[in-house]
Amino acid sequence: MVGKWTLDRELTLSKIAAPVEPGATQGEGFLKDLVTGLQKGVSRVLLTKYEGVEIEFTATEMRRIRNGVGEATGYKIIDRPDPSTAVLQHSDGEIVTWNKVGTGLRMKLPGDLEQWVYFMPVR
Repeated sequence: MVGKWTLDRELTLSKIAAPVEPGATQGEGFLKDLVTGLQKGVSRVLLTKYEGVEIEFTATEMRRIRNGVGEATGYKIIDRPDPSTAVLQHSDGEIVTWNKVGTGLRMKLPGDLEQWVYFMPVR
């Protein structure tokens, strides 16, 4: 995770799909389009929090920088469910799951759904 990362908006939006309960169907036609559209709209609003933000991980700190202004937060790894996943606890108590995927990272959004925000290396 150590390095500099920025939002991969296209990948994040391409991974957003309407939730499906096991054994349930998504529906068809207008209702399916409505649910999918609402979820994408909500997700786009959530993404504005990460637009233009550069996230830098050091061994002990996470820095968020936007337009030359930022903040630094200490963190510690509290769980490693597998080699590519780390559950971090920030110094303010917030707990966040990060996962290495391909050449980037993804961060799990809070909530019951498996929704992730994807980040690519800063070039």
